[in-house]
Amino acid sequence: MHWRQGTTKKQRTFSVKRQAERHALKVESEIAQGNSTEPLVKNSKTFKEVAEASLAASKGKLKPRTYDGYVQMYARHVYPEFGSRRIGSITSADIEKWVAKLAATPTARAKTPLHPSTIKHAFVATNKVFRYAIKHRLISHNPATGTDLPSVQLAQSFNPVFLSPDEIEALAAELDANAPDGLFVRLAAFTGLRSGEIQALQIRDVNLLRRQLEVRRTLFRTKDGMTEGTPKSEKSTRSVPLRRELVALLTAYLAAHPNAGDPTAPLWPGRNYGGYGAWRGGLDWTKRMDYDSFYRQRFRPAAKKIGQPDLRFHDLRHTAASLFAASGMPLARVARILGHADTATTYRVYLHFFPDDFAADMDRLDAYLTPMNNKGTPPVKSTTVTIYADGA
Repeated sequence: MHWRQGTTKKQRTFSVKRQAERHALKVESEIAQGNSTEPLVKNSKTFKEVAEASLAASKGKLKPRTYDGYVQMYARHVYPEFGSRRIGSITSADIEKWVAKLAATPTARAKTPLHPSTIKHAFVATNKVFRYAIKHRLISHNPATGTDLPSVQLAQSFNPVFLSPDEIEALAAELDANAPDGLFVRLAAFTGLRSGEIQALQIRDVNLLRRQLEVRRTLFRTKDGMTEGTPKSEKSTRSVPLRRELVALLTAYLAAHPNAGDPTAPLWPGRNYGGYGAWRGGLDWTKRMDYDSFYRQRFRPAAKKIGQPDLRFHDLRHTAASLFAASGMPLARVARILGHADTATTYRVYLHFFPDDFAADMDRLDAYLTPMNNKGTPPVKSTTVTIYADGA
């Protein structure tokens, strides 16, 4: 049978007339409701074809890291289930079964069930394809709508290691033999910069006069290697204050930096990983820092030596947040320094560092009221109230 929707001609072949008649009724019903009849075409697009079209359409608006994340998510968790399926044949029940299957799928490395946040990201990526399909009238409804997802508990996703000031110094001291690694760690632990942000620092980003760092770019890994881009969010583009001790260390470091006169030069040098003797591992100021090598060969061994074998570099960011909070810094300022999109994120993640007993607030209120009480409170004016018999 043949039919036309708009300017597009569609067809489907049946071997039995009754089946064709029933199909014609479905076509008429969908057209009358203003729905797409694409799902009624036998050779409609597969989920993978629509997903690739969706990615191509949004590639210009996505950061490279986000785009690569979608590609990897589809290949790993979505295409094995839906890739070859006609997109119009996927039902809500199929989506629910897939989510349940993901929840029971062990990870390749740890052999533990997939984290709820991973399942959520896979679902969001899948839902993106269905929304694109609806927009282009490839399907008449979104089968992902209303799907229940495993809840993501903060305790499941947040299990950081916090270092004390003494442990920070011990870790940095272990790395001072491979300068400037010690300064790199001190800067991370007392500013809270993300690893990509601190790697991307340039000479011009260090403002010693104002005692602050300018976070204007970040480095992240894509399939093409390390790529420079904008920070994680609008709030992540920020100015980060520096302790006086860090200013002194950075002043001495920049005085010895061979490219200090070039504002766009990387703040951190690379290393020579070829050759022999003193050459091997020596600083190479023409290269960018190899963070992966630093993390595996120097940071992790140093962490083990100070008794923190599970320490991640990102834990230095958590450490900075804990120190900011312990010093009495207001929550809003902590959020600004960390570059969080809103204070709710900071409060949710670092809630236990901001006590809710309000005792300090009441002490400040008492201190404010004490001088007034010493001077005496203003006399209270008496008021005469006359009550009339007629109620006026």
